[in-house]
Amino acid sequence: MPEYQSLYRKYRSQTFADLVGQDAASRALQGAIISSRVAHAYLFSGSRGTGKTSAARLLAKALNCTGRARDSAEPCNRCQSCVEMTAGSALDLIEIDAASNRGIDEIRDLREKVNLAPALGPYKVYIIDEAHMLTEPAFNALLKTLEEPPAHVVFVLCTTDAQKIPLTVIGRCQQFVFRRHSEEQIVGRLTHIAKTEKVQVDAAAMELIARTAQGSMRDAVGLLDQLVPLAADSISLESARSLLGIADPRVLDALLDHVLGGEAAEALAELNRIYSSGGELRQVVRGLMEGCRDRLVAALTKHDQPTARRLSGVLDALLHLDGEVRRHAEPRFLVEATLARLAVEAGTVVEQVSASPPALRATSPQGGEVNAPPPGLRAASPQGGEVNAPPPVLRAASPQGGEVTSPPTTVQSVSGWSEVLEKLNRTVRAAYLDAQPEVDGSVLVLWFRYGFHHKKAQEQSAQLIPHVRAWLGDDVKIDFRLREAESPKGPPRSASPEDDPFVREIVRRFDGRVTRVKEVSE
Repeated sequence: MPEYQSLYRKYRSQTFADLVGQDAASRALQGAIISSRVAHAYLFSGSRGTGKTSAARLLAKALNCTGRARDSAEPCNRCQSCVEMTAGSALDLIEIDAASNRGIDEIRDLREKVNLAPALGPYKVYIIDEAHMLTEPAFNALLKTLEEPPAHVVFVLCTTDAQKIPLTVIGRCQQFVFRRHSEEQIVGRLTHIAKTEKVQVDAAAMELIARTAQGSMRDAVGLLDQLVPLAADSISLESARSLLGIADPRVLDALLDHVLGGEAAEALAELNRIYSSGGELRQVVRGLMEGCRDRLVAALTKHDQPTARRLSGVLDALLHLDGEVRRHAEPRFLVEATLARLAVEAGTVVEQVSASPPALRATSPQGGEVNAPPPGLRAASPQGGEVNAPPPVLRAASPQGGEVTSPPTTVQSVSGWSEVLEKLNRTVRAAYLDAQPEVDGSVLVLWFRYGFHHKKAQEQSAQLIPHVRAWLGDDVKIDFRLREAESPKGPPRSASPEDDPFVREIVRRFDGRVTRVKEVSE
């Protein structure tokens, strides 16, 4: 029985023309080969499956090819050197896996052997894969050899994490960055392989494989290799989803709707159905991330800032969840807990919006409801920033005949106000310590109990506005409102100085008392 060769090994790039999606690196290497200006050391960096090792092997093959045309860098793939390198048996091509040979002893052994002459061709090529895994002493031992190698030696360092390569090593190499493949490039390569293998693959299945591979050509070909044995006549979208553990996008949209709609029980039930049918939790989380990202882009396009902020928070939680799922011992419980929390938080916001008075809700240009401040509240601040001028105090009759201020409507829970105050200097911060913040759509409402604080806060608004915009977005407006204390009988009395929290604190600290109140005009 002949030995089976995986599709990735079978269709590995054997010429520079086969090196898909890396045109810049391919042209530079071919130009160096044709002009005989080959560097003594190269650094190929980029994400996995982008062709770094394949390009290194092509470079070694072209340098030692005896049948190559003088004006071409393409290896002939027929001479003895090319055949041996294709088969992986060439003595002049030495591949070192730095993940398992990362110590100083291995590098010392390499330094002793580099002076040996090539066995067949003019060059010995050393490919150090996952070079960032080398230890610091190993890199130090390699430095001198990289700087002044023998004339017949070429080093190629391949890495997926170039930031871990010491700058002293990078400075001795010519670096090429290998980009992730686009979905179109992956689909084109898969179509070529499927046609050569005489396998029918649905276009939708091809696109799903390309999307799942996330820019890695090797992963995409590997997934196709797994699907080929399942194909009786052709590879369908359903069979591809079944193998990859990917749920139907419509099901994921329904799950995301439940989460954003505050329907925690329905979200967990939908997740359980996906999991019971064989869905992979990581693929579920990634599907939710894609759906949330698409909705976020749509909200930003429509300038729907409240929805965009909400979706941004959900997407941030899903990104964190994606990183935790792969490491967690019980990923199902982790996903359930996260989705339940997001749904409960979303449900709280939905209930608050539904409970707000109709006067505080307006129709957006896109047809949805948005929270809008009462008309005529905007005024220019003395510093030029736009803030909302304080409206007349809203009063309602009490059972005793007095007037009380109607309570504000909290549309969105406020978090982060204390961080905003911390960014203000001590003098400005004092004006806002008595403020009770509430977010009403794109309006930050600041309620004050005392007119003095209400006035001072408006005067200091120029220092507050930049920090509020960094917190809630550039479109936020600030509405300063004065809330009168409830009076049991008769009209509300004016606030006593002794009731001021700052006055009380001073009296307490110095064991004093208020003897006289004097108005100071500014």
